[in-house]
Amino acid sequence: MYKKSLLGLGVVAIVGMALGACSGPGTSPDTTSAPPSEKAAEAKRYSNGELLDLVKQIKTADGTSLTAVSGEELSSQENPMKELLALMTIEPADCKALGALGSSQTIAGSTTAGGASVDTAGGLMSGITFVSGVDADALHNAIKNNKSQAAACENITLSMAGQSMEMTTKPVDGVGSVPDTMAYKTAISLPDGRAQSTFIAYAVKDGVLITATASGQNADATGAAAVGALMDQAAALIK
Repeated sequence: MYKKSLLGLGVVAIVGMALGACSGPGTSPDTTSAPPSEKAAEAKRYSNGELLDLVKQIKTADGTSLTAVSGEELSSQENPMKELLALMTIEPADCKALGALGSSQTIAGSTTAGGASVDTAGGLMSGITFVSGVDADALHNAIKNNKSQAAACENITLSMAGQSMEMTTKPVDGVGSVPDTMAYKTAISLPDGRAQSTFIAYAVKDGVLITATASGQNADATGAAAVGALMDQAAALIK
C-alpha cells in the first residue's frame, strides 16, 4: 500500500516540479561553479543498498519509519509517470517540457533509493529520495537553475479529461538547516474546489542529492516543517 503511495507522491512531486519548479539532475548544466568543499575531495559513491539502509533510518515527526523503496522500484515508476504527464495539457506550453525531469528520473550511472509515509489523520504524505554517483558540480548547478525555471512556470493550468487544475509555485526560504537548500511550495486548486499544497526541497550533501517532499490538504500548516525535518535527518546520515 505505502509503496503504491510513494508512486502517488512521486506523481504529485513531479507535477509540482513540472508545473513550476525544477529541472532534475538529468539535465546538463554548466559545472564550473560548484562550492569548493565539493571539489576538495571525491565524494563517496553510495550503492543502492547503502542508500536504502539510510532511508530506513529516517522517521517522520511522530516517529513513524518511512516505507523504503529501492532504486530498482523507483526506476520502474518512471515510465508510468511520464505517460501520465503526456496525457495532460499544460499551459504555458513551455512548462510541459519539464515534466520528464522529475526527481525520480533515472540518471545514467547513478544509485538511488527513496521512502514515503502517509499520515492519514494529519492529511500529509511525505517522502525522501537519495541520489548518489552523479557529479556534484552538475547537481549543484541543476538545483541553482531551478530558480529561473520556477519564475517562468510560476502560474500553470493543467488539464486532463475535461478537468483542470490551477497551480502556483513560489520559492520558500528557511526550510531545514542544510546549507544551500532550495525549496518550493506549489499550491494546487483541484477541480472539485478543494485545495492542497506540495512542498519540495533539494540539497546536495557530500555529493548526494537529497529530495524531500510533503503534500496534502493540511500541508500549509505542517509541510514546510516536515520537509525540513526530513532533509536535516537525511543530510546527517551522509558522512
